[in-house]
Amino acid sequence: MLYFNKLIQNSNVLTFVALVFIQLLVTIYSQTYILTDDLYRLIAGSQMTDRQFDDYLEFVHKWQWVSYLFIPVALLLRISFTWVCLKAGSFITERFAESSFWKICIQAEIVFAVGALAGLLYTEFFVDVETLEQLSVNPFSLQVFLSNSVPKWSSYFFNTFNLFECGYVLFLAYLIANESKKQFLPALKFVASAYLPGLALWVLLISYLSVVFQP
Repeated sequence: MLYFNKLIQNSNVLTFVALVFIQLLVTIYSQTYILTDDLYRLIAGSQMTDRQFDDYLEFVHKWQWVSYLFIPVALLLRISFTWVCLKAGSFITERFAESSFWKICIQAEIVFAVGALAGLLYTEFFVDVETLEQLSVNPFSLQVFLSNSVPKWSSYFFNTFNLFECGYVLFLAYLIANESKKQFLPALKFVASAYLPGLALWVLLISYLSVVFQP
């Protein structure tokens, strides 16, 4: 039994490392082949002298590696957020209280890893990037259809309504049903009542902060 538990823990660590590795590759590729010097010049070059722009590029390249350090932190925070939502929901309904939520939350992140790769491929082959705003739009979200008709503060709200977020909810429900040996529909109802309210509160918070701090 002790060996089995240790094997599960090692599996969780390996999955987490793999997820970090995928996100790291996506970030490195984006900063190397999408956020190129030419794009920076197109975006900011007209507002600076050549000397200022060269200093700006030197600063960007010098500290670019810092963004890599935030990848495991951001991933851990997202996993922890889902875990808290599911754990809080389990106090309301005890049907899934014995499920290994931490393992499930790590495994479910595979959906967002696939989403990051899909977004990178879509941007690389189907988007002619000319502004940073183009990179902030999730190509699989409602924001794609509403980007020109909604205020900027609502971008995060509509970006959250995307294909992979829906896939994440369904995959979470599948993993919980499989872990608890119960049917899929009750697990889906549990995820809807536990995770989605937490996600809604988070989206509302970010939208509110966008309104407050919008330039």
